[in-house]
Amino acid sequence: MKLDFPITITPPPYTDPSTKKITQPESITLQDLKITYIDSPDQKKLVARIDSLPYVLPLVESDQEYDNLGDYSSSIREKLVKEKLGSDPAAKIRSLFPPTLEEFPNGPGTILSQIIKSVGISITPTCKCMKHANEMNTKGVQWCEDNIETIIEWLKQECKERNIPFIPTVVRMVVNQAISKAKKHVI
Repeated sequence: MKLDFPITITPPPYTDPSTKKITQPESITLQDLKITYIDSPDQKKLVARIDSLPYVLPLVESDQEYDNLGDYSSSIREKLVKEKLGSDPAAKIRSLFPPTLEEFPNGPGTILSQIIKSVGISITPTCKCMKHANEMNTKGVQWCEDNIETIIEWLKQECKERNIPFIPTVVRMVVNQAISKAKKHVI
């Protein structure tokens, strides 16, 4: 699909596992999109997988919307993509990259992860820590303050799964410390 104008996207920074250094990927300039459409009639969903992007772009997500779509042509699919990309296609395409802790070095989730790591507890491939830390960063300090009980519950569950003692007062203090540190960086 040809874009109306070229767009440039900078993927988020990440820590290279082999060097342990933060890497900032080079920007990508797109003039057209190579798209594979994935139609799931059983789930009544239609998504677009844009070449070299890790996440798909949902095009049709509800039963009613899917049923109303009926038989569709390539021009209808292209129209749906343009609608979903909206007035700022670069921002929408950028959102198809997963968030990273390096993207929010002063975010409450990143700071909490660093505090936890400093006492010898690491993020593992099977835990939900990265997902929760990114959620905290994305939703921000105010959300974290308003939802501290949710964050504490996440940590309680993770402690249970890892057989780590859970001490509520200590966990609350650590979460408050992370939020407080992040708050100092909010402009």
